[in-house]
Amino acid sequence: MTTLNPDKVLGPYTKSLLLDPPNLTPEDLGLVIKLIIQGIPSDVQIASFLTALRVTGLDHKPEFIAAAAQAVLEFSDIVKDESVKHKTFVDIVGTGGDGQNTFNVSTSSAIVAAGMGIDVCKHGGKASTSASGAGDLLTELGVDLSKVDITITPELLNISKFVFLFAPNFHPAMKKVAPIRTKISIPTIFNVLGPLLNPAPLRARIIGVYSETLGKVFAEAILQLDKARGKKARSMIVWGEIGLDEISPVGKTKVWIVDPETETIREDIISPKDFDIQEHPIHSVASGTPAENAKLLMEILDGKFSEGHPVFDYIVMNSAALAVVAGEAKTWTEGKQLAIKSISTGAASSALENLKENIKTLTEK
Repeated sequence: MTTLNPDKVLGPYTKSLLLDPPNLTPEDLGLVIKLIIQGIPSDVQIASFLTALRVTGLDHKPEFIAAAAQAVLEFSDIVKDESVKHKTFVDIVGTGGDGQNTFNVSTSSAIVAAGMGIDVCKHGGKASTSASGAGDLLTELGVDLSKVDITITPELLNISKFVFLFAPNFHPAMKKVAPIRTKISIPTIFNVLGPLLNPAPLRARIIGVYSETLGKVFAEAILQLDKARGKKARSMIVWGEIGLDEISPVGKTKVWIVDPETETIREDIISPKDFDIQEHPIHSVASGTPAENAKLLMEILDGKFSEGHPVFDYIVMNSAALAVVAGEAKTWTEGKQLAIKSISTGAASSALENLKENIKTLTEK
């Protein structure tokens, strides 16, 4: 049996990226991802390949994104439909890598959406290019992410409105590349893949991207990947024109709406005024440390702030959009009212507390 040299195994693939034009196929990329998942290449080999891939721009091609995501999912712990009584969930996530370092609005909006009665399964990790990632925030909020793995996830999903699945617990590839991504400090294909790797069955999702060019590409990749996997989730890809992987609190946000039934992509432009929400400058929703963000989020969920507060409005707007994409609201403004009600009634806060209690109950059995 031939032993693969960890310092050379990715060499031919990296060299193929340096040709003009690059000579790497989607199938090649799928194979490389599988090698990485199996822990065969050295860290230097992985970093070199990921950097070269980013320079070529192939990681922004839909067929490459779909092939890489499919490769990761083949090695992932996936939640079976029957294990959650064929329930389906919604997710809201950003690719990261936009350089804006804003408040954890996706995680906050997921909690608020759960307070609307929507079954939410958010999937993500800790910060790689920002001050506070979803995992960092939830850890500060008292959620024990280390205990949530495939052994308790189905039951946790069955009894909770809001669940967070920590990516490294479900995707071995993420554990291998997380420190490498941090060290090279540039967006890699794993920034693009992460939002596509939710282990739970989804019916709807919002995905924020860090560049406009990635919007339609990502939408096309979703259609290809979902078709290959036999899945159908209504999706909305968003890009704030100020350069933000969320629905922006100021100016316009470009959106790509993916209809899985017709396999079509529709483009649109939205802004805070569509939600009847005032605009706020980007610096007013800047991220603090995970501890600072957790404190502010709890103050919002506990009713200390209301409409007009920049972060409150930022959360409400993104929560409202998720309600619309999930089919729980017909208009942006109806979604806004559902989001405000979720906060004001304490339902959002309860969804978070229930998650913590349910994790404790299931892991102490």
